Amino acid sequence: MPECKPLTFIHAADFHLGADLKRLGPAAEKLRQAQFDALYRTLACAAEKEAAFVVICGDLFDNRFPAEKVIKQTRETFAEFASVKVFVIPGTHDFLSRDSILSSEKAGWAGKNVIFLNRSVESPLHLPDFNCYLYFTINRSNRSAFSPIEGFARECREGYHIGLAHGSLRIGGLNLSYDFPMEPKEIEASGLDYLALGHWHKARVEKYGRTTVAYSGIPQPLSFSDPEEGSALIVTIEYSGLVSMEKIITSMVVFRKISEVIYHPHQLTQVLDNEADTNKIIKLDLRFSDNLKEYHEIDRIIKNSASRFLSVSTDDWKEKNASPEPEDINLGGNSLLIAGYLEEIDRLKDNESPERADLYEKAANLGVCIIRGEV
Repeated sequence: MPECKPLTFIHAADFHLGADLKRLGPAAEKLRQAQFDALYRTLACAAEKEAAFVVICGDLFDNRFPAEKVIKQTRETFAEFASVKVFVIPGTHDFLSRDSILSSEKAGWAGKNVIFLNRSVESPLHLPDFNCYLYFTINRSNRSAFSPIEGFARECREGYHIGLAHGSLRIGGLNLSYDFPMEPKEIEASGLDYLALGHWHKARVEKYGRTTVAYSGIPQPLSFSDPEEGSALIVTIEYSGLVSMEKIITSMVVFRKISEVIYHPHQLTQVLDNEADTNKIIKLDLRFSDNLKEYHEIDRIIKNSASRFLSVSTDDWKEKNASPEPEDINLGGNSLLIAGYLEEIDRLKDNESPERADLYEKAANLGVCIIRGEV
């Protein structure tokens, strides 16, 4: 039997290579490359740490039939780390079908170091070089009421026993009946040392009985609902069964939602200055003080700052903050004069502090009344 030294491996999932990111416009191409960069960083970490292997727990691809250029770039990335052994299970996006990219008929495209756990491989897979057993099932659809860890049971006392699955923990009252649900009690009954999961994009760690359960997180976030940083896990299991984990940051592009109440245009300028980064995709969820009316200036600031970010979304702030235009601007022969006067007030107010904005609002109201002859 091999020496009982600790086992170190890399746990990753949900790369979603080949995702359709057209909604992001010009930012899409850079984000697609960032997905491959995340895969590169994961494999590079495995090589640097001399990890025994890498497990990718589903959704390596965003669909079962990625474009040829996606397959080519994936193959080239794996080839750069030919010494790193990689085990891949199907997920919900790239679930296994006879003609899918992960099928046994097509699996040789990725190189000898990449093993797709499909119909041609039996679970548990024994890795004698590491005294390790890998337990897995195969997702054959994107929805299922059956547990992906059904039947997982530790084969023997000796060695390291690791489960791989893509699905949802049935915890916290969530309705996950058709999302490959896994019950804590079946995890505890499995007797495994570690259960490596994919599907949930946020990193999470639980423990049931002797089994440590973890989601590694999405390696490169793809939306504002994902965590700000992408991650994978370096996992070490001692022969005693003790598990330790280290999160590694694998992402380059950051999604950042900025929620602010704006009292003055200069405040927005400062916020954007502080966040400026061409690797950031930001969404501005803005609310405004009742006294602030310079929406044209806000729009100008956002447009002028756009080049300092990978992408900027304003989240429809105009609609959220819209209020009817004062009737006096659209009525009577003095409407142009009134409009010019209010524009000048706005310009002067830009150079004042938010605390003095109320004075300019009062001056604006009084001046309109004077122009219209009401005082």
